[in-house]
Amino acid sequence: MPGESRTPTPQAVVMTMLGRYCAVDNPAISTNGYIEVLARIGLSAQASRLTLSRMTERGLLQRLRQGRIAYFRATEVGLTVVRNQEKRTFHDPGATPGPEGAWTILSFTIPESQRAKRHLLRRRLTWEGFGLLRDGVWIAPGDHDLSEMDEALAEMGIDQRIEAFLGYPKFDDVQGMISRVWELDALAERYHEFLRQWDVPQPAPEATDELGRYLLLISGWRTLLRETPRLPATHLPADWPAARCQELFRTLHDQYAPAAAKSFAEILVANQGSV
Repeated sequence: MPGESRTPTPQAVVMTMLGRYCAVDNPAISTNGYIEVLARIGLSAQASRLTLSRMTERGLLQRLRQGRIAYFRATEVGLTVVRNQEKRTFHDPGATPGPEGAWTILSFTIPESQRAKRHLLRRRLTWEGFGLLRDGVWIAPGDHDLSEMDEALAEMGIDQRIEAFLGYPKFDDVQGMISRVWELDALAERYHEFLRQWDVPQPAPEATDELGRYLLLISGWRTLLRETPRLPATHLPADWPAARCQELFRTLHDQYAPAAAKSFAEILVANQGSV
């Protein structure tokens, strides 16, 4: 609904934490360490444990044991996801890879027996700025470099099920095509929602400190980017709010980052395992 606040999920916050602080060393962190981090966004210990369990079931986290203590670290799949998220987080949402007027078209058919891989592919396509034109056919403006995606698809064993093309629309109603793929009015409202949440004196009241606000800020921004096609300015309204949101995000990011890093480092020292 327009104006409805959508708080990032605990899983999204954990993925943000992993991407910001764990993507290089991928440390094993105890359950209590995750609980301490998620407490900074107002999540209970029980809900934190449930989040870890679900992420492990989805193959994003690996559970390890050292004595009686359980530890978690990102799996290779989880690391791939967070590294892709990191790349997109600071990307200009208005940037479109050339040439002008070109569209990248991607078509695939993945059987029901590989549903998990199909889900990961759809998620990756959305992150890359693609939109669903019709079943199995996705489009994105410009000429997208798919080399990294091709490597990921090969690792998943589905690269032979996907075809990609560069083309130009044969009909004049490009705006009509865009409106069938993306709901721009609803997306503009999402940008305004982000401003209402964060362009205020005391944003994220559920957060208990700068670490909590930092993780919620990045997770919320990524949720917005996930829904944002990198459309040329000629296909967007003149008052499109993306630039204002991006400026706000970067300002708050720089404001929260130092204290957040200090808080996480303290949590990691007390909760890192040697497994």
